[in-house]
Amino acid sequence: MKLPKTPFVILLILALLYARTFQWLVRAWLNDPYYSHGFLVMIIAGFFTWRAFRTFEPSEVRDPAPYQKGLIVFAVGLFLYTAGFITLFPFLMALSFLFTLSGLVLFFYGKPLMRALLFPIAYLMFAIPLPAEFLDLLGYQLQALSARYPAALLTLLGIPVTRVGAEIYLADAAFTIGLPCSGMNSLIALLALAALFTVLLQCAWYRKVALFCSAVPIALFANITRVTALLLIGHRYGAETATGFYHTLFSPLLFIIAFICLIGLSILTGCKVRV
Repeated sequence: MKLPKTPFVILLILALLYARTFQWLVRAWLNDPYYSHGFLVMIIAGFFTWRAFRTFEPSEVRDPAPYQKGLIVFAVGLFLYTAGFITLFPFLMALSFLFTLSGLVLFFYGKPLMRALLFPIAYLMFAIPLPAEFLDLLGYQLQALSARYPAALLTLLGIPVTRVGAEIYLADAAFTIGLPCSGMNSLIALLALAALFTVLLQCAWYRKVALFCSAVPIALFANITRVTALLLIGHRYGAETATGFYHTLFSPLLFIIAFICLIGLSILTGCKVRV
Protein backbone atom coordinates (compact mmCIF):
# COMPACT_ATOMS: atom_id res chain seq x y z
CA MET A 1 0.00 0.00 0.00
CA LYS A 2 1.29 3.47 -0.89
CA LEU A 3 1.06 6.13 1.80
CA PRO A 4 1.91 9.82 1.75
CA LYS A 5 5.49 10.41 2.84
CA THR A 6 6.35 11.87 6.22
CA PRO A 7 8.55 14.96 5.72
CA PHE A 8 12.19 13.88 5.80
CA VAL A 9 13.19 16.79 8.04
CA ILE A 10 10.85 15.54 10.79
CA LEU A 11 12.33 12.05 10.68
CA LEU A 12 15.82 13.51 10.77
CA ILE A 13 15.00 15.66 13.83
CA LEU A 14 13.53 12.64 15.62
CA ALA A 15 16.62 10.56 14.81
CA LEU A 16 18.86 13.26 16.28
CA LEU A 17 16.66 13.73 19.35
CA TYR A 18 16.52 10.04 20.18
CA ALA A 19 20.06 9.01 19.16
CA ARG A 20 21.28 8.84 22.77
CA THR A 21 18.07 7.18 23.89
CA PHE A 22 18.48 4.43 21.31
CA GLN A 23 22.09 3.97 22.42
CA TRP A 24 20.92 3.65 26.03
CA LEU A 25 18.38 1.02 24.99
CA VAL A 26 20.93 -1.04 23.07
CA ARG A 27 23.34 -0.96 26.04
CA ALA A 28 20.53 -2.11 28.32
CA TRP A 29 19.61 -4.98 26.00
CA LEU A 30 23.23 -6.08 25.89
CA ASN A 31 24.04 -5.73 29.60
CA ASP A 32 20.82 -5.86 31.63
CA PRO A 33 19.77 -9.50 32.25
CA TYR A 34 16.19 -8.37 32.82
CA TYR A 35 15.95 -6.92 29.29
CA SER A 36 18.11 -9.20 27.15
CA HIS A 37 14.90 -9.89 25.20
CA GLY A 38 14.85 -6.28 23.92
CA PHE A 39 16.18 -7.19 20.48
CA LEU A 40 13.53 -9.89 20.13
CA VAL A 41 10.82 -7.38 21.04
CA MET A 42 12.05 -5.11 18.25
CA ILE A 43 11.93 -7.98 15.74
CA ILE A 44 8.38 -8.91 16.79
CA ALA A 45 7.22 -5.28 16.63
CA GLY A 46 8.86 -4.95 13.21
CA PHE A 47 7.09 -8.05 11.93
CA PHE A 48 3.66 -6.82 13.07
CA THR A 49 4.39 -3.41 11.55
CA TRP A 50 5.27 -5.04 8.23
CA ARG A 51 2.12 -7.16 8.41
CA ALA A 52 -0.01 -4.09 9.17
CA PHE A 53 1.29 -2.26 6.10
CA ARG A 54 0.98 -5.39 3.97
CA THR A 55 -2.66 -6.05 4.87
CA PHE A 56 -3.81 -2.44 5.08
CA GLU A 57 -6.35 -1.69 2.35
CA PRO A 58 -5.74 1.41 0.24
CA SER A 59 -9.47 2.17 0.48
CA GLU A 60 -9.01 2.64 4.23
CA VAL A 61 -6.67 5.56 3.79
CA ARG A 62 -8.42 8.65 5.03
CA ASP A 63 -8.41 12.07 3.41
CA PRO A 64 -4.78 13.29 3.30
CA ALA A 65 -5.71 16.40 5.30
CA PRO A 66 -3.87 16.31 8.68
CA TYR A 67 -5.62 14.69 11.64
CA GLN A 68 -5.17 17.58 14.05
CA LYS A 69 -5.55 15.61 17.29
CA GLY A 70 -2.38 13.72 16.42
CA LEU A 71 -0.51 16.90 17.35
CA ILE A 72 -1.81 16.54 20.93
CA VAL A 73 -0.29 13.05 21.20
CA PHE A 74 2.91 14.35 19.60
CA ALA A 75 3.02 17.23 22.12
CA VAL A 76 2.65 14.77 25.01
CA GLY A 77 5.64 12.89 23.64
CA LEU A 78 7.72 16.06 23.42
CA PHE A 79 6.73 16.98 26.99
CA LEU A 80 7.83 13.56 28.29
CA TYR A 81 11.06 13.86 26.33
CA THR A 82 11.77 17.30 27.79
CA ALA A 83 10.99 16.11 31.33
CA GLY A 84 13.26 13.11 30.88
CA PHE A 85 16.04 15.25 29.39
CA ILE A 86 15.92 17.78 32.23
CA THR A 87 15.76 15.17 34.99
CA LEU A 88 18.29 12.84 33.27
CA PHE A 89 15.64 10.12 33.31
CA PRO A 90 16.19 7.95 30.19
CA PHE A 91 13.07 5.88 30.86
CA LEU A 92 10.86 8.93 30.21
CA MET A 93 12.80 9.80 27.08
CA ALA A 94 12.37 6.29 25.71
CA LEU A 95 8.69 6.25 26.67
CA SER A 96 8.16 9.57 24.92
CA PHE A 97 9.15 7.99 21.60
CA LEU A 98 5.99 5.87 21.63
CA PHE A 99 3.89 9.05 21.88
CA THR A 100 5.80 11.09 19.31
CA LEU A 101 5.68 8.18 16.86
CA SER A 102 1.96 7.66 17.46
CA GLY A 103 1.31 11.38 17.05
CA LEU A 104 3.09 11.43 13.70
CA VAL A 105 1.16 8.39 12.46
CA LEU A 106 -2.13 9.99 13.49
CA PHE A 107 -1.31 13.38 12.02
CA PHE A 108 -0.05 12.20 8.64
CA TYR A 109 -2.02 8.97 8.10
CA GLY A 110 -5.07 9.12 10.37
CA LYS A 111 -6.82 6.76 12.77
CA PRO A 112 -7.21 3.66 10.55
CA LEU A 113 -3.47 3.13 10.18
CA MET A 114 -2.90 4.02 13.84
CA ARG A 115 -5.31 1.26 14.84
CA ALA A 116 -3.38 -1.17 12.65
CA LEU A 117 -0.07 -0.12 14.25
CA LEU A 118 -1.33 0.14 17.82
CA PHE A 119 -0.04 -3.26 18.94
CA PRO A 120 3.50 -3.07 17.49
CA ILE A 121 3.99 0.45 18.88
CA ALA A 122 2.59 -0.47 22.31
CA TYR A 123 4.61 -3.70 22.35
CA LEU A 124 7.81 -1.65 22.32
CA MET A 125 7.06 -0.92 25.99
CA PHE A 126 8.49 -4.34 26.82
CA ALA A 127 11.86 -3.27 25.40
CA ILE A 128 12.12 -0.18 27.64
CA PRO A 129 13.87 -0.96 30.94
CA LEU A 130 11.87 0.13 33.95
CA PRO A 131 13.61 2.48 36.41
CA ALA A 132 16.26 0.70 38.46
CA GLU A 133 14.71 1.90 41.73
CA PHE A 134 11.39 0.29 40.83
CA LEU A 135 13.05 -2.94 39.71
CA ASP A 136 15.08 -3.13 42.92
CA LEU A 137 12.00 -2.54 45.07
CA LEU A 138 9.99 -5.15 43.19
CA GLY A 139 12.96 -7.51 43.14
CA TYR A 140 13.28 -7.43 46.94
CA GLN A 141 9.57 -8.21 47.31
CA LEU A 142 9.87 -11.15 44.92
CA GLN A 143 13.03 -12.25 46.70
CA ALA A 144 11.15 -12.37 50.00
CA LEU A 145 8.32 -14.42 48.44
CA SER A 146 10.82 -16.77 46.81
CA ALA A 147 12.38 -17.49 50.20
CA ARG A 148 9.30 -17.49 52.44
CA TYR A 149 6.99 -19.87 50.58
CA PRO A 150 9.54 -22.55 49.62
CA ALA A 151 10.69 -22.65 53.24
CA ALA A 152 7.06 -23.01 54.36
CA LEU A 153 6.48 -25.83 51.85
CA LEU A 154 9.54 -27.71 53.07
CA THR A 155 8.27 -27.36 56.65
CA LEU A 156 4.94 -28.86 55.58
CA LEU A 157 6.84 -31.79 54.08
CA GLY A 158 8.51 -32.40 57.43
CA ILE A 159 11.96 -31.20 56.39
CA PRO A 160 13.80 -29.16 59.05
CA VAL A 161 14.43 -25.70 57.66
CA THR A 162 15.39 -22.33 59.09
CA ARG A 163 14.89 -19.09 57.19
CA VAL A 164 16.66 -15.84 58.02
CA GLY A 165 15.55 -13.23 55.51
CA ALA A 166 16.59 -14.52 52.11
CA GLU A 167 18.85 -17.20 53.58
CA ILE A 168 17.54 -20.74 53.96
CA TYR A 169 19.33 -23.32 56.13
CA LEU A 170 18.74 -27.05 55.81
CA ALA A 171 20.37 -29.78 57.88
CA ASP A 172 23.38 -30.12 55.58
CA ALA A 173 23.03 -27.22 53.16
CA ALA A 174 22.54 -23.49 53.10
CA PHE A 175 21.08 -21.35 50.31
CA THR A 176 20.80 -17.64 49.67
CA ILE A 177 17.92 -16.55 47.44
CA GLY A 178 19.55 -13.67 45.60
CA LEU A 179 17.90 -11.13 43.33
CA PRO A 180 18.70 -13.20 40.21
CA CYS A 181 16.66 -16.01 41.78
CA SER A 182 13.74 -13.74 42.68
CA GLY A 183 11.88 -14.58 39.47
CA MET A 184 12.09 -11.06 38.06
CA ASN A 185 13.58 -12.29 34.78
CA SER A 186 10.78 -14.81 34.32
CA LEU A 187 8.10 -12.28 35.24
CA ILE A 188 9.23 -9.62 32.75
CA ALA A 189 9.81 -12.15 29.96
CA LEU A 190 6.51 -13.95 30.59
CA LEU A 191 4.57 -10.66 30.50
CA ALA A 192 6.12 -9.84 27.11
CA LEU A 193 5.28 -13.33 25.85
CA ALA A 194 1.75 -13.13 27.29
CA ALA A 195 1.11 -9.83 25.49
CA LEU A 196 2.18 -11.41 22.20
CA PHE A 197 0.13 -14.53 22.87
CA THR A 198 -3.07 -12.71 23.80
CA VAL A 199 -3.01 -10.52 20.69
CA LEU A 200 -2.99 -13.71 18.62
CA LEU A 201 -6.11 -15.02 20.36
CA GLN A 202 -9.65 -14.71 19.15
CA CYS A 203 -11.95 -13.97 22.09
CA ALA A 204 -13.48 -11.08 24.05
CA TRP A 205 -11.08 -8.31 25.09
CA TYR A 206 -11.75 -8.79 28.81
CA ARG A 207 -10.68 -12.42 28.52
CA LYS A 208 -7.46 -11.30 26.89
CA VAL A 209 -6.85 -8.84 29.72
CA ALA A 210 -7.50 -11.56 32.30
CA LEU A 211 -5.09 -13.92 30.55
CA PHE A 212 -2.40 -11.25 30.38
CA CYS A 213 -2.81 -10.44 34.09
CA SER A 214 -2.69 -14.16 34.97
CA ALA A 215 0.93 -14.17 33.78
CA VAL A 216 1.92 -12.51 37.08
CA PRO A 217 0.69 -15.24 39.48
CA ILE A 218 1.80 -17.94 37.03
CA ALA A 219 5.35 -16.53 36.96
CA LEU A 220 5.42 -16.25 40.77
CA PHE A 221 4.12 -19.81 41.19
CA ALA A 222 6.66 -21.14 38.68
CA ASN A 223 9.57 -19.48 40.51
CA ILE A 224 8.41 -20.68 43.94
CA THR A 225 8.15 -24.19 42.47
CA ARG A 226 11.66 -23.87 41.02
CA VAL A 227 13.20 -22.76 44.32
CA THR A 228 11.32 -25.46 46.25
CA ALA A 229 12.56 -28.14 43.85
CA LEU A 230 16.15 -26.92 44.19
CA LEU A 231 15.86 -26.97 47.98
CA LEU A 232 14.56 -30.55 47.87
CA ILE A 233 17.49 -31.55 45.67
CA GLY A 234 19.85 -29.75 48.03
CA HIS A 235 18.34 -31.56 51.02
CA ARG A 236 18.76 -34.93 49.32
CA TYR A 237 22.00 -34.55 47.36
CA GLY A 238 23.70 -31.45 48.75
CA ALA A 239 23.96 -27.76 47.87
CA GLU A 240 26.57 -28.23 45.12
CA THR A 241 24.28 -30.53 43.15
CA ALA A 242 21.31 -28.18 43.50
CA THR A 243 23.23 -25.06 42.47
CA GLY A 244 24.92 -26.73 39.52
CA PHE A 245 23.21 -28.54 36.66
CA TYR A 246 19.70 -28.41 38.11
CA HIS A 247 19.87 -24.68 38.79
CA THR A 248 20.70 -24.09 35.12
CA LEU A 249 18.08 -26.58 33.90
CA PHE A 250 15.11 -25.46 35.98
CA SER A 251 15.02 -21.81 34.85
CA PRO A 252 14.08 -22.43 31.18
CA LEU A 253 12.10 -25.55 32.08
CA LEU A 254 9.82 -23.75 34.53
CA PHE A 255 9.42 -20.84 32.08
CA ILE A 256 8.17 -23.29 29.45
CA ILE A 257 5.81 -24.86 31.98
CA ALA A 258 4.53 -21.38 32.91
CA PHE A 259 3.76 -20.66 29.27
CA ILE A 260 2.00 -24.02 28.95
CA CYS A 261 -0.15 -23.00 31.94
CA LEU A 262 -1.01 -19.79 30.09
CA ILE A 263 -2.04 -21.80 27.03
CA GLY A 264 -4.14 -24.06 29.24
CA LEU A 265 -5.95 -21.05 30.70
CA SER A 266 -6.67 -19.72 27.23
CA ILE A 267 -8.27 -23.04 26.30
CA LEU A 268 -10.35 -23.05 29.49
CA THR A 269 -11.60 -19.52 28.77
CA GLY A 270 -12.61 -20.46 25.23
CA CYS A 271 -9.95 -18.42 23.41
CA LYS A 272 -8.54 -19.72 20.15
CA VAL A 273 -5.44 -18.73 18.22
CA ARG A 274 -6.28 -16.83 15.05
CA VAL A 275 -5.13 -18.65 11.94
